[in-house]
Amino acid sequence: MKKKIDVKNTMQIHSLAKVDFYAKYLNRYLRILYLSEYIKHINIYDIFCGMGIYEDGHKGSPIVAYEAIKKVFDENGCIKKVRLFVNDDNTSRVNIVKEYINKLNKDSNCCVFLYYNEKAEMVLDKLCSIISKTESDTRNLIFIDPYGYKEIKREIIYNLMNNKRTEIILFLPISHMYRFTQYAIINEDRTQYKPLSDFITSFFNGNHPIIRSDDISILQYINYIKEALSYNHDFYTTSYHIERNKNSYFALFFISSNLLGYEKNLEVKWTLDELDGNGFNTPQEKGLFDDEFKLEAENNRFKTLSDILTNYFIEKNISNIELYKYVLSKEFLPKHANQVLSDLQKNNKIDVFDFNTGKLARNNSFYLSYREIKKKIPKVIFKIKNNENDKNRMDR
Repeated sequence: MKKKIDVKNTMQIHSLAKVDFYAKYLNRYLRILYLSEYIKHINIYDIFCGMGIYEDGHKGSPIVAYEAIKKVFDENGCIKKVRLFVNDDNTSRVNIVKEYINKLNKDSNCCVFLYYNEKAEMVLDKLCSIISKTESDTRNLIFIDPYGYKEIKREIIYNLMNNKRTEIILFLPISHMYRFTQYAIINEDRTQYKPLSDFITSFFNGNHPIIRSDDISILQYINYIKEALSYNHDFYTTSYHIERNKNSYFALFFISSNLLGYEKNLEVKWTLDELDGNGFNTPQEKGLFDDEFKLEAENNRFKTLSDILTNYFIEKNISNIELYKYVLSKEFLPKHANQVLSDLQKNNKIDVFDFNTGKLARNNSFYLSYREIKKKIPKVIFKIKNNENDKNRMDR
């Protein structure tokens, strides 16, 4: 008789989407860190590792992290030290992960593994102390996938990020939080509501729409959490919603001090959701008009970014360095901006000048990349077209 699979020990659709996002991010950014001449040590922390490998054969976060490490090791050799910290307060889960990885890793020394079986609050407190001493040649990637949200505290997230050498991916049960926020605020002294009340009131004051109980959607709620996790724009943040079923949402939040890490995360979002880069929705059967809807979404995206950039250019002349940062802050990618800029240039709506000579630059010479901003000297200047006198030379 075929063994019946326990749904508690299988990966549901929202968990699959979550781990897929995490794996794609690691596969992009880990390679960059591994090949960087300035980075000597990489630490990956999985605070709530779960089962690792599930009864239905799907792989959890610690396994996909190991596979990403192994892949970059196999491609490039042992050129720097990578540590994978695996923790869960359930001993059996940690043991399952350890046993599975040991089988995979018996002939490789791609990574140093450290296994812990401690309460998350204790691990996070210790981690704050450890990470505060991180040297400039070290980067920390932290995956926090709690069984709820009670361990997630404003000061802990900030302390983990404060050294500017850390990225965090945080997974939260947004639908539950959204549904019970007002109950939690009103009944903050009741035990079951206190963690949520503490979380919300630590990030938002009494004038905020979340506190005022304004009529906001769940996607607006996610956006407010994302903005709060920037700590008044000290860090770059983005969110990725995951729809389990209708009106049931989870969300991933990414927090970084590094523009390149932030860009790689945005790339993952747009790879997984090519229409608007916002999130994962429950797959539907292909409809008759899907291609038309896709084209409409692409046109809307193009127009939205075109309007954003046109308004930005009205304010002042903009360098490629400024524009690269601005495009990312609006959660678009340089490739999206290049399409819009090419159209604006072709239709005589903007001029692009060489920064050094002040003369018109070659068509489609936009230089929107992290490599260019690291040089700290602009290559081109963008100026909105006002009249014919702007055509030949930039006002310096």
